[in-house]
Amino acid sequence: MRLKQRKTKGFTLLETMIAVGMFAVLGIVCLENYLLNISISQKIIDQQSCMTLARQKEFEYLQDPDNIPESGDFGNVDPDAHYKIETSDITLSETVTIDSEITFNFTVVRIIVEKHGYQVSYPFVIKSSEEENQ
Repeated sequence: MRLKQRKTKGFTLLETMIAVGMFAVLGIVCLENYLLNISISQKIIDQQSCMTLARQKEFEYLQDPDNIPESGDFGNVDPDAHYKIETSDITLSETVTIDSEITFNFTVVRIIVEKHGYQVSYPFVIKSSEEENQ
């Protein structure tokens, strides 16, 4: 008696299940990396947005420092972002000769912008006055 040989074409159920499982694992790894990249991209966008808003607030402050509130938001420009302005005065005195002293007065302004939990501190210095005492 002769045994019939069957030619098999295609994949068995086990081979198909293994291939589907491998593709599922690969898909999960790719999805995790994709979501991580989106999260990092959003943080970079928020950081750049905060720096731009801080520079805008610096320009407004330099134009009219007395009419800028110490804290607030950016209105329609970016309603999710908030700012706070901190100032401190610094005086530097230097003796030029025995009987001459120069005093420089500076104001250090720091604008802090916060958006979606991300915070940027943007400092700049304004020279207030210069006095020479003899």
